[in-house]
Amino acid sequence: MRSRKLCDAALAVVVAGLVAACHQPAVPHRLTGQSRFLCCYEHDEINDANYQVGTLIPFGTHVDILEVRKDKVKFAATGFPPLWLELQYGDKLLSFDQYLDRIFLEQDPHLKLKKVPAKTVKLIEAAAVDPGMTKDQVLMSIGWPPAHRTPSTEASDWHYWRNRWAQFDVYFDDKGRVVRVN
Repeated sequence: MRSRKLCDAALAVVVAGLVAACHQPAVPHRLTGQSRFLCCYEHDEINDANYQVGTLIPFGTHVDILEVRKDKVKFAATGFPPLWLELQYGDKLLSFDQYLDRIFLEQDPHLKLKKVPAKTVKLIEAAAVDPGMTKDQVLMSIGWPPAHRTPSTEASDWHYWRNRWAQFDVYFDDKGRVVRVN
């Protein structure tokens, strides 16, 4: 009888510990409550597949990071309702923090465009890609290629999705400039 009471007491302690561990408050992420700028154009249905459909949120838009979870973040972009961004496909190739650092920048990316020809700036603002653009300009224009399809931006071709069914590629020369888009 005594050993049964000891087992029950030990079980109660273990259960209480598990319950307490489950109810620990989440540790805030370093970006929670921060203000940043979008690196590139984003869409209203956002994950790391970077589908080129939906309402566009222009690169450089000011955002407030509202909540960060294990693999997704809620943010408010100026002029848009709060949105969730999720790392769904490339989590084996980059950490969630690496992904967040790609998307949410401390400095406005417009600063990089001061010496860029007006024609190229207009293409970037229209979320378009044209021959002659640099890799950095393509990132601003249409965002990061999905890491699970383009593991390195050092590659000479980047794969994107227009939507869930159609994809396209951006090809670069050895100087990192767009030569064609298919």
